[in-house]
Amino acid sequence: MDAVPERKASRATASVPDTTYCQPCAENSKQILPEAFCPDCKEFLCSTCARVHRNMELTKSHVLQDMSSMPSSFRGAESWEENFKEKCQRHAKEFIKYFCPNHNELLCGDCVVEKMHRSCHIDKISQVAKRYKEGAEYNSLKTGLNQMVRDIGELFNKITASTKSVDEDGLTNINELREFRNEINQYFDKRESELLAEIEEKKRKSKSLLDEQKSKCQDMKTACDNFISNLQTQESNNIQLFISGRKALKELTSLQTTLNDVCNKSRVPRYQFRRDPSTEQLLASITAIGRLEKTDSASTSEQQNRQQELKQQQQQQATQAYSTPLKVPLLGSADLSLAKFSRQPDIQMKTTADTSNCSLTNVTLLPGGMLLLADSDNNSVKLLDTETSTVVSKVKLPGDPCDLCLLPGDRAAVTLPCELKIQFLSTKCNVSLQDIVEVGEECYGIDFYDDNLIVSFSYPGKVVMMDMKGKVNKSVDKDSSGKPLFRFPYYLTVTRESHRPSVYMSDTGTSIITMLSTSLQVLKIFKAAALINPRGLTAVGDTQLLVCGFGSNNIVLLDTSTGKMTQLLGKEEGIVSPYSAAYYSLNKWMFDTCNENDFVKVFKVK
Repeated sequence: MDAVPERKASRATASVPDTTYCQPCAENSKQILPEAFCPDCKEFLCSTCARVHRNMELTKSHVLQDMSSMPSSFRGAESWEENFKEKCQRHAKEFIKYFCPNHNELLCGDCVVEKMHRSCHIDKISQVAKRYKEGAEYNSLKTGLNQMVRDIGELFNKITASTKSVDEDGLTNINELREFRNEINQYFDKRESELLAEIEEKKRKSKSLLDEQKSKCQDMKTACDNFISNLQTQESNNIQLFISGRKALKELTSLQTTLNDVCNKSRVPRYQFRRDPSTEQLLASITAIGRLEKTDSASTSEQQNRQQELKQQQQQQATQAYSTPLKVPLLGSADLSLAKFSRQPDIQMKTTADTSNCSLTNVTLLPGGMLLLADSDNNSVKLLDTETSTVVSKVKLPGDPCDLCLLPGDRAAVTLPCELKIQFLSTKCNVSLQDIVEVGEECYGIDFYDDNLIVSFSYPGKVVMMDMKGKVNKSVDKDSSGKPLFRFPYYLTVTRESHRPSVYMSDTGTSIITMLSTSLQVLKIFKAAALINPRGLTAVGDTQLLVCGFGSNNIVLLDTSTGKMTQLLGKEEGIVSPYSAAYYSLNKWMFDTCNENDFVKVFKVK
């Protein structure tokens, strides 16, 4: 070690160029003449400081020069000391003079004597600094800083361009919104004018007809008054009275015919304004006029490529969703038996228009990642955008829904048990009502297969295949011995297993999952102690079925080939009285709904 870390050059010598003092003492504003000089540390020392210098572990190997051999002054040292201007952050009165390569730290004299640096090789900055400027480290630092400046400049330019794009996008969106709003206003103004004109025309025609009949009534009354007056004047002359009476009688018959005609014509049609259902749905929609959709901030070519890939994926999903009777659009088989689930933030489903807490009895995945949900307590079906976690559409139903299924052509069907009906919906863009079919009994589970609906009923329990008009083609409720097969058949789904369609039905009364053929013949039954009061069923692979255990507070995976049931989620993960589940295999998301809960629970599948 060739440094004295706790000493620093005297600044007093700068003001007294002809006299050199002990530099350590000069730090305490003491002017003591030196008696020794350390060539290693380049410091002048008084007798006391020289004794300390010889005894210190770090400097006892230094050979000091006495007064006879030491230099009369050392301006180089003073000049070197004056270059140190950076104060130590830990020792405010000390200058940084040293560098520890082991810890990559800049040090002052007080830092060097600390325990952590006692075994380190300490460099004097005055020595290493001489070759630093031409060294590779400094050149690399300059190159790195220059590159950083260029990168910052490029990023700044991109941010500036993005800021400009944000302003331009905002202006474009505002202009397009206002243009569309103007078109809507013009359309409604035109429609209002047409309806007002139609109202005025019908009113004019009705009033004209009524005025005409009023005039005829007045004429008939005048004629009757004249007959009465004439008869009264002829009462003293029986002959003339007879003649006048006979004429009046003949006219009275004519007046009666005219009266009947006026009576019929005075029954003018009545008109009442009825609100257009589509417009009412528009007003009920929370995305009326339009919505802002997130777009990729990547380059145009990248955006086009991603949009093309997404379009192909959606087409593939749509093909699979409607070419097979699956309730969830799948992208190949998915084995969830060994999957890990990571809880994600819940999605709020209650809207400002809802009058009750939500009871989300069904969640079904649409092609493209949108979710369609039945809300029993609010008598509605809602459309959820999973990317933005927002309800983008909602339609009011004539009753409380239970189960729903997808149909070809952007349609869906939902059961209304209390209304004894099945409601058809359009799922294109927004959700809207279509036809309704009366089935005459409490219907619960529903799915679509081969242009038919397969529906479960209770009281008595049965499974029925019917056409889209509600005509029953097949039905099953008892076995060959006449014993009831079902106690309370609830949810059902149609799946394909090795290209063989099968119907699965959950019986909440017996806690049994029943497998039927598409001709409604019972093939297998599945039961496990871990599954109580099963509700929603969702196919996630050729031989795998998600089952919601309403009474057991869990979601299990049923392997239909072996009958094995594996619990995927339970009460520990927040699953309480689950109704329905959906699995989005493309993004590996699991969506679950529970009884009387305003949220959709979301899990990332790993």
